[in-house]
Amino acid sequence: MKRIAITGATGFLGFRTALALAKLGHDVTAIGRNIAIGRKLEEQDIYFIRAELSNGRRMREAFRGQDCVIHLAGLTRSGAPPDDYRVTNVIGTRNVMQAMQGTSVKRWIHMSTARLYGGGGDRMGVRETEALGPKGKDPYLESKRQTEIDIDNFVLVPAIVFRPDLIFGPGDRRLYPFLARFARWKRVPKFDLGDTMVEPIFVDNVVDAIAAAVEAKDEAYGHTYNLSNGSPVENLAFLTTLAEIAGANVKPFEIRRERGLRVSAALESFYRFVAPGSESPLPSSFIRTFTESLTLNTDAAEYAFGFKPKLGMRDAMKIMSANRYRLR
Repeated sequence: MKRIAITGATGFLGFRTALALAKLGHDVTAIGRNIAIGRKLEEQDIYFIRAELSNGRRMREAFRGQDCVIHLAGLTRSGAPPDDYRVTNVIGTRNVMQAMQGTSVKRWIHMSTARLYGGGGDRMGVRETEALGPKGKDPYLESKRQTEIDIDNFVLVPAIVFRPDLIFGPGDRRLYPFLARFARWKRVPKFDLGDTMVEPIFVDNVVDAIAAAVEAKDEAYGHTYNLSNGSPVENLAFLTTLAEIAGANVKPFEIRRERGLRVSAALESFYRFVAPGSESPLPSSFIRTFTESLTLNTDAAEYAFGFKPKLGMRDAMKIMSANRYRLR
């Protein structure tokens, strides 16, 4: 049994991670902002602390007596002001690292993104040792890039950095709303004439990877690992299948990448003004995701701590259907 603190524990991935690790017998402290979800964790005998990443004192108190920190908190929605990404993802992670110093924490896990490989055209079977994509205009990705640099320079507590691509599953708070908006008109966007590939990962497989990393040998730490379902799919087929099992028969409509990015930029600016904190109906991050092929080599994670996805795409879709995943 290990004593584990999880930031972002009231989020889509964090909530499932907290429940899974507690079920495995670990002593879990869940840190998050959503009190209602925090109470659900408390119902499962998980200790919940409401705290912001900016509150260094509160974070340090939460980390005292812990063996491991799993840092899942972060700003992921598309279209937020650049300063918001910096404050939450860069400075927030620095606060986490500072709060671990002088405590009993011996290791920690950070969730980054495989989209850091993108921006330079299609890439297939990318390994962790290959170069990241060029710096771009996406402030979210640049905040994750800077965070990885900071982690490389922080040697007091060794870390595992995970780079998954698109995480999906019942109850997700980004892909589900994106699809739901288009499904109302029985459409899904096809951003280019060419077929592009994506390698999404089902949320339960990500949780399994985190659980395996918690128990990994010391030499597994200090490294970065790709995560995926191990089964690349064509982007349009992935979106269409998700929509169909959610009860929406959809057809593709064409929208060119550059036109889509221009429309998205205008919408994101509008939403920042009229609805701060909400995501526009056409996030630029999804346009970039669905217009570049990106597949990952995950041999390093399998070698380091035995990670292999238990649920393939077919099984994942069955779970989505069984959980009454519906687009309204």
